[in-house]
Amino acid sequence: MKTRCAILLLSLAPAWCQVAKPAALAGSSLPAPKAARIPAQNIAALEQAFNSSLLSMADVNDPAELMGDTRGIQLDDYGVVFTTEVSLVRTPGITPFSQKIPPERAARVRKQRVERLPLLKAAMKEMMHGMATALTQLPAGQQIVLVVRLYYGAWEDTAGMPAQVIMRADRASAATGKVETEER
Repeated sequence: MKTRCAILLLSLAPAWCQVAKPAALAGSSLPAPKAARIPAQNIAALEQAFNSSLLSMADVNDPAELMGDTRGIQLDDYGVVFTTEVSLVRTPGITPFSQKIPPERAARVRKQRVERLPLLKAAMKEMMHGMATALTQLPAGQQIVLVVRLYYGAWEDTAGMPAQVIMRADRASAATGKVETEER
């Protein structure tokens, strides 16, 4: 009799160790799928394409100047962000032989910057579309952000000029050209 009770108790022991099953998933929303990791070589290829695009957006004889390479990063549960710093005009530097920039040269540099700002925005919009079509690993709702910081010399009049241009959109919107632009 004691052995039967012992066998009965031992056979019931696994019942107490069972993990409770989750409630039915009917009606509940499933979490959004995670984006696949974008290979480093794909991001590097986009960085190089952006560098080339920025350098070729203006006059070949008077190109824009990259102040550093474009850098891209993928952020989990957000999307991708690319940043760079550009001088829309190659500006003269102050040297021991030229201690001051002449006002007419400063005015010409400002005029060129104002003329090239729309070219920058057009190139950035094209880059956003290129990212959306190249980064198919991202879910359609994840963000694509492109930030271009603009370089100015200390001697320049920057009144009314943005310090940076930011474009952002979810991948699906960027693919169709619907991009939000912000100037700071």
